[in-house]
Amino acid sequence: MLTCGCAAPRAEHRSHDGARTVAARQRDCPAPGRCAVSVTVHVWFDYICPFSLIARKLLTEAVAGRDVTCVWHPFETNPHCVEEAGEYPPGAWNRLVTPLAARYDVPLAGAPQNPLRRARLAFVGYQYALDCGAGQAYNDRLFTAYYYQWRDISDPVELTRLAADAGLDPGRFRDAVLSPRYTRRHLDALDHARDREAITGVPVISVAGERLDGFHGVPEPALLAKALDGAAD
Repeated sequence: MLTCGCAAPRAEHRSHDGARTVAARQRDCPAPGRCAVSVTVHVWFDYICPFSLIARKLLTEAVAGRDVTCVWHPFETNPHCVEEAGEYPPGAWNRLVTPLAARYDVPLAGAPQNPLRRARLAFVGYQYALDCGAGQAYNDRLFTAYYYQWRDISDPVELTRLAADAGLDPGRFRDAVLSPRYTRRHLDALDHARDREAITGVPVISVAGERLDGFHGVPEPALLAKALDGAAD
């Protein structure tokens, strides 16, 4: 989606799947056809997917200095697993994750000490963080905690501590992640991603409606930059 760079001050609104984005209230453009446009990038991600971590780093670098709005959509890779705890397939981390992380200068010492099959509670908390305008801070804290501090983001006590680090009220956060309201919102987001957006794995990056190809969903930096340049023209 493209919007005129001369738009009026921005207001937040919630999208159909619960993700919060920034929409511009339109006003008359003083220089029609000559002003910059704002590009919207949609990203589907999973906290427990290391390729989401790598894509997040590349996207952060690519949008620096650009008029870009990133909308982060939750997606559980394994939504129907009964067990939260699990492990990565033997050899997969060293064979797939480590080389790609090194290629794009994403420091990773190794697989999380206690890998998860899913991180549903963390995503329920994300819906609450979005309501508080703290989605980005919450995501930053959880990615760091899971991959660099090997914290258990499926544990409600640990998750509440991390939410507090991101600036959220601990008591209200704890109540939110245990409430059916935010669980339902997250499940609705999953249904929308699968049924309406045809998302089957993550990460998925869409620039102005165009989905980018890449190794396990991670696009080449040059392809990402080209897509952003083209969307802004």
